[in-house]
Amino acid sequence: MAGKDTNTGAKRAREARAELGLAAEAPVGCVLTLVEDRLGLPVVFAALPDGIAGCCWREGDRVVLWVNGTDAVVRQRFTLAHELGHVRCGHDDHVPVETFETLGGKTTDSREVQANAFAAELLAPPAGVRAAVDGEPTLEDVVRIAAHFGISTIAALFRLNTLRLTGRYATLKREIDEGLQDEVWARLQPEVVDDAIAGLDPAALPRLSPALDGSALAALAAGAVSIAEAATAAGCEPAQLADGAAAIGV
Repeated sequence: MAGKDTNTGAKRAREARAELGLAAEAPVGCVLTLVEDRLGLPVVFAALPDGIAGCCWREGDRVVLWVNGTDAVVRQRFTLAHELGHVRCGHDDHVPVETFETLGGKTTDSREVQANAFAAELLAPPAGVRAAVDGEPTLEDVVRIAAHFGISTIAALFRLNTLRLTGRYATLKREIDEGLQDEVWARLQPEVVDDAIAGLDPAALPRLSPALDGSALAALAAGAVSIAEAATAAGCEPAQLADGAAAIGV
């Protein structure tokens, strides 16, 4: 039975889907377009330190969502949906950075549980997942669901398990752990969602949202200002900014 935080995150996602006019069973094609163009939130893709998937930076009304642009596209989609979840769930500016463990559900922090539930509900809505299942799911079904909703194979399995649509979770999890899904992907070659994230060049990171044009961060990334000048504009200590800039490859 889902807990209070899981229900809260899922409810916020259903509200967001309704606000955006998404059909109950429909996948989200481009998460980046949804977040930046439709919801007006700036996103930065950067080469974040190992083990860091992203973060939600907030200061008052200002919000910037960060995603590790070196991760697989499906992981970046989930990370971005998770960070959006922090915003839509009304979490404050003290949310810690996301690690792979956090996004994998290995957390008891209520904010992270809510954001994970939000991301799962936003990207793989129950009506859509149920419609994709006819009987006991096989590994082939898990792969098809993953491709259709733009999530990882293991995330698709977690979703099936959470929605109580499989009685073979342990078996399917073992098959995925053994890498058997790779052969299934190669054999089925399922059509995947068209997300602009897939077109980002990891060699060209950081990629800043157009909404950040003219900001101190954009000027620093372009080499137009020094660390000291950017720190003055941003209202922080140069050493602090230097550490952060180094972490994202600026």
